[in-house]
Amino acid sequence: MKYRKTTIYEQTDASTAKTQPIDLDLSEIISRLQIKFNSTNNGHTPTDHPAKQISKVEIVDGSDVLFSLSAQQIEALMFYEYEKGRNYEMEYRNGVENRMVLDILFGRKLWDPELAFDPRKFKNPQLRVTHNLALGGSAPNAATLEVFADVFDEKPVSPIGFLQMKELKNYATGASQANEYTDLPNDYPIRRILLQAYKADLWWDNIFSEIELDEENKKRLPWSIDAYDLMQLAVTKYGQYEETLVGTTPGVAADQRWYVTPTEAPFVALTGIGSSTLMSTDAEATGGYFRIQNTAVQAFRALIRGIIPHGVVPLDCGDLMDLSDWYDVSVKGKIKLRLKAGGSTTVYILLQQLRKYA
Repeated sequence: MKYRKTTIYEQTDASTAKTQPIDLDLSEIISRLQIKFNSTNNGHTPTDHPAKQISKVEIVDGSDVLFSLSAQQIEALMFYEYEKGRNYEMEYRNGVENRMVLDILFGRKLWDPELAFDPRKFKNPQLRVTHNLALGGSAPNAATLEVFADVFDEKPVSPIGFLQMKELKNYATGASQANEYTDLPNDYPIRRILLQAYKADLWWDNIFSEIELDEENKKRLPWSIDAYDLMQLAVTKYGQYEETLVGTTPGVAADQRWYVTPTEAPFVALTGIGSSTLMSTDAEATGGYFRIQNTAVQAFRALIRGIIPHGVVPLDCGDLMDLSDWYDVSVKGKIKLRLKAGGSTTVYILLQQLRKYA
């Protein structure tokens, strides 16, 4: 076989919150890592989105950070790489296991021969997964963690580098719109800049209003765009995020929140498992949730369609499949990103870059 999937961390109990270090001491070249986190719900009232259970995934080599994102950021990136949402249901039912799989692609696609992660190029590469099952799902009381690697086996490849992805900056915004200026690094070509922010009951383009990227004190403006227009560009290119979830209403008259991945314009189609009728009370809820009102304990399945997974919108820097077309910041002077944002929330600026081995 030219390719092989190997287990690099056997399924292990992850019920206690911690940061789990895992050595990447493989001799094979890695095209993709997959992190699987299964948590078993101990109630049917959602705490938060299951992706909140993993707050950080890092790949480090000593003090050198090669990858650093939260599970929510990884899920959003997966959508923009695969152009579709997860292929498994989110589970909020009592006693049922929710399964989360996070993919870290080191190339433009799986089995990219030019871009892949070669552990031999580093001294002591290590994967670190920070998890806490209490932060998402429906009051889960047990969890497991395991990690797989998709490696090149009998196919000889000589990748020139890999896609480095990490958070450049995060900052808190106020209630009113204000400009925030961020200097971009000019060490590696940029494939994507991703902006993340969301807040319950607030539209994405009410958090952001203006996005501008300028070179050498506005000598050039590669990006100068209204937030709504940027959002529409992303939707036109990548389409809607679709997912399904399964839950059980807690049997109270008050609206119960159910946390979903799209943070704007969710369409919710409900099917009761049984004879009761459920009513969604947020036709245009924003910020990553919808609500159900139902006085009976009722199992249901929901189909969700919407946009902006986990509040993340990309600024793509050229043809994503052509390495030579990416934003070569090494030949530029000072590069500054200006964001006009508000809404009393947190904004995250993420960079996907081409990191060469030599």
